[in-house]
Formats: sequence, structure tokens, C-alpha cells
Amino acid sequence: MKKHPLGAPSARTIMALCASACLAFVLILGASPVMAEEEGLIEVNLAKEPAKLDKNIEKSIDHLFDLLNDTSGQLDMPKIQPMLDFVTTTKDDPKDIAPKRRFGGKGICLRAEMKSDLDKILRYFYNPNIPNALLCPAVLRLSGWREGSEFLQRPTPLWDELPTLSEPVLVRGKEFEINTPDSFAEAYYKYDLNRLIILLKHNGKNVVVSISEQADKSDVGRKGAILDDKDWDYFYSGLEGLNKGGISWMDTFMYRSGSIQIITEHDAMEPKSSVFLFKWLKAGWASMNVVKRKHIYEGTLRWVRSLRPVLESDTLSPAELAEGMKSIRNLNESEIDALIKEYSTNFEVRFKNDPKLKKKEYAKIIANGGYAEVLDADARKSILALEKLKGMLGMETLIDLQSSPVAEAPTIETPAMETEVQPEG
Repeated sequence: MKKHPLGAPSARTIMALCASACLAFVLILGASPVMAEEEGLIEVNLAKEPAKLDKNIEKSIDHLFDLLNDTSGQLDMPKIQPMLDFVTTTKDDPKDIAPKRRFGGKGICLRAEMKSDLDKILRYFYNPNIPNALLCPAVLRLSGWREGSEFLQRPTPLWDELPTLSEPVLVRGKEFEINTPDSFAEAYYKYDLNRLIILLKHNGKNVVVSISEQADKSDVGRKGAILDDKDWDYFYSGLEGLNKGGISWMDTFMYRSGSIQIITEHDAMEPKSSVFLFKWLKAGWASMNVVKRKHIYEGTLRWVRSLRPVLESDTLSPAELAEGMKSIRNLNESEIDALIKEYSTNFEVRFKNDPKLKKKEYAKIIANGGYAEVLDADARKSILALEKLKGMLGMETLIDLQSSPVAEAPTIETPAMETEVQPEG
């Protein structure tokens, strides 16, 4: 057998190193209880042997994904009846029920109640002037519809279909999304989704079914940090890799994902709806899937928690949020630059003492307001949109977008501010 040159690793050694790295990646995926408590993350225990979905429900799901991918296909209502019956009659937490593997990954079921009627939900979710990222800011940093999407070409909004809905209404489109740092490796990714939206009647009640499938592999994962998940505070470095020592060099990807979201109105006179979600995800390194059901479910709980402040708000309406986003879109470049400069300065003051941002590579990015330099045009708009939303909800913000388009420069060198930047715990 031919020997390798001195110092050159053998194929077996390389394979061993890869296996060790993958094992390390799997082991660190779950957030520790301490980290979860300090950052407002959510932990859950799922059954090791979850119950299986009924075969007829699986066939319903298959039909919906077939319909998503076949633009000439026809919706067969009897085929999706088992799924609709299941999601509308299930009252218990379905976390220990697992759909079969799809897209190369495991799946989860989640159910939640929202104190909001379906009309209001549609006006939030399917208003082209309101980015979906603002409705679930704990899981999405940025989102939007691709040009040419059928959704953008509709002459009437979806909520106008509800009063006269008799036959199913189908609408298609393609979206792009960038997620917030995930709870297992604090990486964020950009990817496209093909989406099909169906409005229909089931047992006399209005239902919206939204089916999505990731169009292709995401771009490479980049290093982020969860600073405060409850207040939607995150850091985006722009650097490729993971926010984990020892494996920070890894190139990771979201390979495939899919979801079916069903929202059902309780009663036309009651501002309440139920949300049911099926979701699958394959992500990891070197085409290996390292995502467990636990990770997907915890992410969906973050999604639900960040939905509530907007959908259930008594002081904010879809029309007001759409108008607020219009004010952001109307900012000129110099106004955006001034606001982002102010944001970056205040971000440094607020979070410079966070243990995560004391890392040399991150401290260098945020020093002297330098965070603005790694934020491109889309990232800047997403920050201003989120700050605007937080202000409209009465949450703490780093810039004032309520009183004027460009807020006055803040005073940052004060003992009070220095006290506020100390992280809890």
C-alpha cells in the first residue's frame, strides 16, 4: 500500500474528522437551559416514539404538495377532507404526532389558538404592503414576493373573497425569506419558497390553507446571535459559518423544507381562529440532515409567540401597519443612512456587554457604530420596518420612528443607559 507523504492526512483520517465534526454539530444543536432562559428561547420535550398520522391524512398532504408543484392540477376537495377534518376537530396538543418524512427530513404538527378573526389575519398575512417577516419577527428577518407572482397580480385582495366564498380560490406565488438566527447554531439563511394559497369552506366555516416548499438549497449559513428573542433583538454578522466554537468554520445549508398551514375561523361573530401547522426541514452540512423534530417544534413555538403581539393587538390594525410600512418605503437614501447610523450607535451601546458580542470578530463589527457597514439595502429596510412595528406596539426601540422620519441623535453616554445594557443573569 502506498504511504501518504509525511503530514498529509489519509482518506480514513479525513472521514474520521468529518464524522467527528458532524457529531459535534448534532450535539450542540439544542440550546442549553441557561441560554434558553436568558435569551427567552423555548424548550420542549417530545415523545421519542410519536404517533403516526392516519394514512388518509397523509394522502391529503400528498395531494396538496402535488397541487403546489403542478400548476395545471385541480384541487380535489374529497382528497383533502381527511386532513381538514383532523385539523378542525383536534383540540389536544398534537406535538407527539408525527407526519411521515418528507423532503429528506422529519416533520411536526402544531396547533395554536389566536384571538383574531380570519378577516383580520388575511389582511395582515396577504397584504402586499406588509412583509410577512413583521408578523413573525422571531423567525423571519426579511421576506417578500418575487416579481411575476400571481399573488401580486390579483385585482382584489384575498379578504374580499370571504363574504361571497362558495368555491375554493387558489393563488400562487414565489417568495424569498431570510430567517433570524436559529436556536440551535444561531445561523441564518436566505432561500426561496414556492407557495400556494387556498381559500375554501369546510363545514360552513372559512378556512385558508397555505402550502409552501423550498425552491432550492439556501445560500450558505451565516453567523448570527440571539440577543433577546422575546423583544426580537438579533445580531447579523454577515460572516459565513456558525456561532459555535470548534465548528464555526462549517458551511451549512437549509437543503429542503415544506409546510402546510391551516387557519380556521371559530365563528363569524367571534374574533378567534385556530392555526394548525405541518412542517418539515432538512438542514445541516455536507448534505447530511442533523435537524431533529425537537428543533423544528421549538422553532414553530417561537413563530407562534411572535405572531400574537401583532395578530391579537387591540391597538394596532392591518391598515395602520400597512401605512407605517409606507412611511418606511418613502424614506430617501440619506434619511435611511442617518437612521441606520443612529441605530448602529445605539445597538453598540445597548448590546456591547452581551457575552456573545464580546467575541473579537463581533466586537470589531459593532465598534464605533460600524454595524452599519455590514447592513445592505434590504437589511436596512428590514431593521427600520421592525423598529417601526415595535414602536407601534409600544415596545422599546433603538431609534424613534414615531415622532419624525429622522429622529434626533440620542445621548448615549449616561449611567442610565450603561445600566440598561447589562444582560439579565
